[in-house]
Amino acid sequence: MGWGRRATYSHASRLRAAGWVASCERVRGEGSLIWATRAGIRWSGIKALAINSDPEPNSWAHHDASAWTAAWLTVRGRQMIAPREMLLRPEWRGHVEWREHYEPRKRGHRPDLAVRLADGGVLPMEVELTDKSPARLKAVLTLHRQWVLSGLSSGVIYVCANEPLAERVRIAGEDAKLSIERGTFRIELLDTIKHQALEVRGGAAAQDWSAVPAVTAA
Repeated sequence: MGWGRRATYSHASRLRAAGWVASCERVRGEGSLIWATRAGIRWSGIKALAINSDPEPNSWAHHDASAWTAAWLTVRGRQMIAPREMLLRPEWRGHVEWREHYEPRKRGHRPDLAVRLADGGVLPMEVELTDKSPARLKAVLTLHRQWVLSGLSSGVIYVCANEPLAERVRIAGEDAKLSIERGTFRIELLDTIKHQALEVRGGAAAQDWSAVPAVTAA
């Protein structure tokens, strides 16, 4: 929004005083996590699942990366389906099955968030910070391939913590028959989207969505 540090803290303080947001302190130097309360969600008019207690420390990095991803989208004027909104959308609940250490595994899966495209399509987004087993990663990407084939989505964007992880995601995506060249698969690095979000906030012109190339690990 172009606010300075002082204005941002002032707005956050007023929202907390009104009971519309809550927050928790992280490790010194990493700032706070701030989220909408049940009252804040009602006031916003958005259908989203409220957070009932402070996020656990082991989830902080993922929340932080998801927030940066949201910032990267919103500075470009993109309409976003946020993480807590995704939880109330049954069409985005899938199931994945894979084998790990010779044992069958099965679990539900939802994308972390999604963005609506100008042509009416939807791109779900995954924030990937830690390694999954190759079999589990391929199972998730195969689910995304099924969503593309069914018309629910037009592809998937992965935001990865580093280049080695991005390369593993790229290989699994190709195995699942998703394609960077055909536009059903895209990989971005977390540091890149942070940099781009801050550039636009600082006054730089946002690049056109289609002009920003997919980031593929070497």
